Amino acid sequence: MACGTGAVTHQAARIAGPTGQVVGLDISPEALAVARSVDGQAGGATIEWREGSVDSLPYADGSFDAVTCQLGLMFFPDQVAALREMRRVLAPGGRLALMTWGARERCPGQVAVTQIWVRRLGADQANNWTAMHSLSDPVQVRRLLEEAGFAQIEAQTEVGNVHFASPQALVRGVGALKNDVVEASVVAALCADADELLKPYCSAAGLDYPIEAVLARASQPVGG
Repeated sequence: MACGTGAVTHQAARIAGPTGQVVGLDISPEALAVARSVDGQAGGATIEWREGSVDSLPYADGSFDAVTCQLGLMFFPDQVAALREMRRVLAPGGRLALMTWGARERCPGQVAVTQIWVRRLGADQANNWTAMHSLSDPVQVRRLLEEAGFAQIEAQTEVGNVHFASPQALVRGVGALKNDVVEASVVAALCADADELLKPYCSAAGLDYPIEAVLARASQPVGG
């Protein structure tokens, strides 16, 4: 769910193998176009790319053995309704795996990135950088899963690493900038700011900074 450009979907297809069936669903046709353009690994499951909304999934009850949602839940208008839909399409005993970003204050690179966006694009344009950390508490994620009717819920915080070739690579990798939505002069200013504020996290290997995430798993109760 909320597959974006398909990184997790392609990985799921490799795991499912040639006899499996995998669906990547996203509300953005632009993201799906990128996903379709990426060649999957030979021997993986066939992927159906589908435009749609998570609050009204176009699939029958119990259609899937597993559902994944990486870095999407925090952006859904009705998070419990979306989770209930994910549970609905899971077969009895089927598993959900999801990920949300952890606390921004424990992700120093993200703090710098948010400052850059606010400085050059204004607070409104930086909303996504703020919203992405809005489900940073594992207890909060667990409560949402409980309210949606899931069982065997696990949610915990993990710390990982963000890597880019350079601060400018991070800036230029943002979808709006790649699609020329932002003026070139503003992009140049964003890149200059990124070079300055993210310098403490740079080395000969590129840009690296720690980032926290909440990882959660849950299941569709047997018997619905």
